Amino acid sequence: MCKFENINNLVKTVYVSSAVNRTPHCLDWSSNGLVIYGSCNAIHLYDPQITNECDGQVISSFVAHTMRVNCVKWVQNTNNSCQKQDFVSCSTDNTAILWEDILPTGNYRTYEKLIGHSDVVTITDALRLTNEALYIVTAAGDCTVKVWIRHKNKDNTQCFQTINCDNILCLSLKISILPYSNSLLLACGLSNNKIQLYINDFSNINSEFVISHSLIGHEDWVRSLDFVFEENSGTLFLASGSQDSVIRLWKFTIEDNYNNSEIKKEFNNVLKLESKNLNIIKQDGSACSYVIQLETVISGHDGWIYGVHWKPNFCSGNQLELLSVSMDKTLAVWTYDENSGLWVDFIRLGEVGGNTLGFYGGKFSPDGNCILAQGYNGSFHLWKKHSDGIWAPGVTIGGHFGSVEDIAWDPEGKYIVSVSSDQTTRIHAQWLKSNELDKQVLPSNWHEMARPQVHGYNMSSVAMLSSLSFVSSAEEKVIRTFQAPSNFLENMIQLSKINFPSVDIMKYPLGASVPSLGLSNKAVSEEDCKSIAHQPKKKDYPEHYFVPLTLKQPPTEEDLVQNTLWPETQKLYGHVYEVYCLASSPNHKWLASAAKATSLELASIIIWDLNNFQLVQKLTSHNLTVTQLAFSPDSTKLLSVSRDRTWSLFSYNENKNSFIIISKSNKRTSIHTRIIWCCAWTHDSLYFATGSRDGKLVTWGQHNQSDNTEITYCAKTDPLVVPEKSFSAVAFASTTIENYSSIYLLAVGTDCGNIGLYKWNCEENHVTPWLKIVDLCNEFGHHLTVKKIQFQPLLCKTDIRYREGILQMASCGADMTLKIYDVFLKKIT
Repeated sequence: MCKFENINNLVKTVYVSSAVNRTPHCLDWSSNGLVIYGSCNAIHLYDPQITNECDGQVISSFVAHTMRVNCVKWVQNTNNSCQKQDFVSCSTDNTAILWEDILPTGNYRTYEKLIGHSDVVTITDALRLTNEALYIVTAAGDCTVKVWIRHKNKDNTQCFQTINCDNILCLSLKISILPYSNSLLLACGLSNNKIQLYINDFSNINSEFVISHSLIGHEDWVRSLDFVFEENSGTLFLASGSQDSVIRLWKFTIEDNYNNSEIKKEFNNVLKLESKNLNIIKQDGSACSYVIQLETVISGHDGWIYGVHWKPNFCSGNQLELLSVSMDKTLAVWTYDENSGLWVDFIRLGEVGGNTLGFYGGKFSPDGNCILAQGYNGSFHLWKKHSDGIWAPGVTIGGHFGSVEDIAWDPEGKYIVSVSSDQTTRIHAQWLKSNELDKQVLPSNWHEMARPQVHGYNMSSVAMLSSLSFVSSAEEKVIRTFQAPSNFLENMIQLSKINFPSVDIMKYPLGASVPSLGLSNKAVSEEDCKSIAHQPKKKDYPEHYFVPLTLKQPPTEEDLVQNTLWPETQKLYGHVYEVYCLASSPNHKWLASAAKATSLELASIIIWDLNNFQLVQKLTSHNLTVTQLAFSPDSTKLLSVSRDRTWSLFSYNENKNSFIIISKSNKRTSIHTRIIWCCAWTHDSLYFATGSRDGKLVTWGQHNQSDNTEITYCAKTDPLVVPEKSFSAVAFASTTIENYSSIYLLAVGTDCGNIGLYKWNCEENHVTPWLKIVDLCNEFGHHLTVKKIQFQPLLCKTDIRYREGILQMASCGADMTLKIYDVFLKKIT
């Protein structure tokens, strides 16, 4: 299976952080060991790497849907010798897509759209028969179920049947072969609380699915279905999970086996269960009948059941095991207990309490020794079974489940902070593992290491004040500052090998917690954890109680939510409306902020003194919202761009101890004709760039004519013009290209998700000032608006993360994704 490609040997994707969509059945685990999941409009291929000591990562992405992905399913292969691993996805864009595994490369570049539904496609399932015929079933908000078929050696898929559900929604689908027959069995879980069964004779190419029986018993919507065949008894089992918090097991048994079974004798002696007969033709051509009965009712969850999954046959032996996931924040594995004659839960996983909101789905690994669950908030939860039989949390991936609005590198480039409309702030860093034999640090993947802020408003911007503090804003008038707790510093030293030489860890708070009905993180000291007065809070409000962590691997979702908060140290008040953007000066002296505005006064930029967090100045220049702020790397200038299609440049005057405006664009000089969304400085503070909705990127520098007092800065070269796109993010690399002092490397993001890497020649008379190096698009870039791009600050050569000639670049977007790339500078000439 291919990983993200090293595009032209220039750029390589090394980290993808993105949550799974908040829809049931949006995650599936294949027999090949790989996981697919829907994230915004894309599908990510995730390798958990559970068979070795490595930690898993997203290895590829696929973008073809134009709206949210609602469900993904690997194609079931009835022929074990078939090596193809196709999968199907369905989306809010009213389509489903068949993604084909192109052997032997394992590339899913070939796909086919299945178009036919008139509303949102919500669920799908697929099955490939031994004769290579592929059946796909899809259900949509138009209250229909469509059956698609692709025959062997055909290159297109046909919809050969539409089942009308009479204004009833189909919420779950499962297709299976009826054992010992040439019949397909389709089960549909409906919003009228019934399970509708359809049967099809696949030996007849023109045979359609015909309605067979309705399984009645659930008292609410049927949300999940799964079949399993038990070879020893020749019985097919169907598990159904419902919003009535109950699991029902249905048994399909050939009548001859049923009549001779001890089960029938037991039932006749105790009680009479209702049974249904299903008439079929066996593979040998003889007629027979299946008896359908309710095997048992499993009641053990307190919330809606969104997923049921049988443990794979080849690893279950004679003992069937069923996984169920529920909104009651737990997962359970059920098996039949011969002593009691009941199905009992011998494994119960999950969190009782905490800030989590239950599970939307879960799957066994191919060997049955791992369980991967999908949280309501898009989180991943992995448990591994150890040799002693204990199930323990494992290392998995994670990410935001809303648009990632802003990112900021630690000033030393050792970790990165992101904020999102999902109301969280997250810290990402490399997990550097040590080899105990030779004491060497082994290369490893990036992971989410902390969640310092879980807020009540959508986040909008973040700025680093130092390696130990940051400031963030949300859709509120308040700016909040945070300081790293000692427990975070200790774990970063252990996991990421980050040193804090000038820090006395003992002087910092141990951690932080959020009080009931509050939005401010309160510091928690070691004494607080030990005090008697603090203990009742753990019992009464377990979700707000901090527990210090000693981590040997990246934290689990439960620990991230509860035990990695940073204490809030300051609140800054001064804006009338919601704060829109922030910027901090590299010398750590000033913070600049701007808010949403429709007038000159409200669009003022506030300068804060970071020594005492006092408001020291208001800069008035723009008439509408300032969209981005940027301090020059030498901290002497502040650049602002606005919705009013202009930019302003302020310079720090030491004599006046304040910033004064030195240049501003207007209608005549601006070049931009639409909203200016982004701006950035070159690493030497000589030039800056502005990008706007009109598809123009303009680079500006100081005017050569000293006698011109009206304009001190002007466009240095012709702009980069891409009329069909809107520039939404721009960043310059933290160094020039080797051997070319006049050539700068920059990255530009657009509203369609593309990221272009360019070389810009600052010489005014150069014929071709712009040269595109590479375009990161589709799976290599983002598929929605790029919100921010930042290059990693230059690492010290003594740092263990330092690699000669490689610079890392981070980007984030409205597609819920944060990405980090390796850029190979030596190959850019």
